[in-house]
Amino acid sequence: MNIDNKVLGAGLGCLLLGGGAVAAYHAATSQPAAPVTAATPATTAQPASGTTALQPTAADSASNAVHGDAASNASDYAPIIGVQKVSSKSTRYATVLDVTPVNDKIAQNTPRQDCRDVVVNEPAPTRDPHNVAGSAIGAVVGGLVGHQIGGGKGRDLATVAGAVGGGIAGNRIENRRHANATVQRVDRQCSTVNDTSYKNKLIGYDVTYRNPDGSVGKQRMGSRPGSRIAVGTGTQTDGYDVTYRYEGKDKVVRLDQRPATDRFPVVDGRVVTRL
Repeated sequence: MNIDNKVLGAGLGCLLLGGGAVAAYHAATSQPAAPVTAATPATTAQPASGTTALQPTAADSASNAVHGDAASNASDYAPIIGVQKVSSKSTRYATVLDVTPVNDKIAQNTPRQDCRDVVVNEPAPTRDPHNVAGSAIGAVVGGLVGHQIGGGKGRDLATVAGAVGGGIAGNRIENRRHANATVQRVDRQCSTVNDTSYKNKLIGYDVTYRNPDGSVGKQRMGSRPGSRIAVGTGTQTDGYDVTYRYEGKDKVVRLDQRPATDRFPVVDGRVVTRL
């Protein structure tokens, strides 16, 4: 009987525990849902009693230091207080696109002698330039004619007059005969003439070129150019002198281009002027 009482007591205990559990379940499921409230900030979990809190490592400390410096440098700048454009004059060059030789016909005269034979009529030479023979013959004839005229002293006078007149007439006749007498001879006559010839002569080059601004030009030059030609002088930009202020001091740096902002960033205590 003792054993049966113990078993019976254990069974009753189990029934009581089971009934309590069922009653608790029904009570929990039958309660209305609690209203949703705003989330409260999470609190840092405290290590359980008997445990040791985790300490930051060296890598974590270095990372925090880098990020901290970057955050502080992000707001550290050197303001630009002046920009001066630097220019200078220089020769402007154009690119040669085409070169065409230019020729011209040049006349060249070559002198030479042009000769030919010409027949020339000229007075015949006379053996009696004073016409003595003609005068004598005329005087004789005139004297004979005068002698036939008159008689006595008159005949003598007529003879003399006839001789004088005949001499004069004979002289004139002889003059006319000599004047009409000609002879021919061949005369070689020469003159200077020019033979004209033409030849091509290079007088220059027509050059087509492109200017620095892209326009195309053309000009004639006396000699063949190279790959480019000078087309004048112009102003070119050499850079920009930029004045900035950092830590109360003004400094100047030359840049190829005008700065796009009004300040330079500062990294690790150094002003970065070239990005």
